[in-house]
Amino acid sequence: MKQSRVIVGLFLLACTLLVSACSTSMFRLSKVNKGNSLIQANPDLPHATVYFIRPKTEHTLGFTDNILAVEADGEKLMGLAMGEYTMVQFKPREAKITMRTLTQIRGRWEVTEMARTRSFDFEAGKEYFILADVVNEEFRGARFYPRSISLFDAKQAVRDLEPAGQARKHPIAEL
Repeated sequence: MKQSRVIVGLFLLACTLLVSACSTSMFRLSKVNKGNSLIQANPDLPHATVYFIRPKTEHTLGFTDNILAVEADGEKLMGLAMGEYTMVQFKPREAKITMRTLTQIRGRWEVTEMARTRSFDFEAGKEYFILADVVNEEFRGARFYPRSISLFDAKQAVRDLEPAGQARKHPIAEL
């Protein structure tokens, strides 16, 4: 009898800890590939600070709600989760940013990859804000366009989002 109460107590304690850990935003899904050749590893060298923002969608979009693959000049840069934003420091230069996702098309279970690319000119000492702008074309699928936005618009966009990675130390709200 005593042993079963201890087991039940430990089980309830474990459940409480698990639920509280999930609610404290301890877990982030966005991950930056630090091996990308565009990332400036030494913060003392010239760099541009680039924030990537992925807002929540109004409605569920199926496959498109999964982690968004972001590439810089054809190399994997990060996986960006819905409802999060993160920051990277880039070497100053022109770069092509590509956002890739799977999407359902033609109203059936046909799944295809959609990718959109835009060029950005990153200058040393400047901050950039790139929004993963989702366009849902229903039967033609949903896709993301990398779009540059202002600091003001970025602050509005991240009001209900969670910072991930380096953005936790340097949140947009404090800029």
